[in-house]
Amino acid sequence: MDTERGSNPGPSDRPWTQATPSPGPAGDPSSTGRVGTVGQAIETECERAGGFVKDAVDKTREKVAEYGERGMEKVTQEVTEYSRTQTVPALLIAAGVGMVLGMVLTLSRR
Repeated sequence: MDTERGSNPGPSDRPWTQATPSPGPAGDPSSTGRVGTVGQAIETECERAGGFVKDAVDKTREKVAEYGERGMEKVTQEVTEYSRTQTVPALLIAAGVGMVLGMVLTLSRR
């Protein structure tokens, strides 16, 4: 199984059934080994999630820059075209935005 680390697989590369816990300080086999394996698995997944977020931020920045160059008229045309061709997603997006704005405005009055 090839990993990003090459030929040196770490503990998180092993299937859960093959993970062998090492005894902890009190002799309890579940105190250290599984925690270390789970911790590394969580760390790996957090790194992957961070990569996805970074990609999404980069794409968003590109779109904002693109719309900034085109001007509001072009943006308005694209939004109108999208809402005509993709009616249900456009309605769901509008409903979601309306709900979020309503919650924000309600919280700001308190």
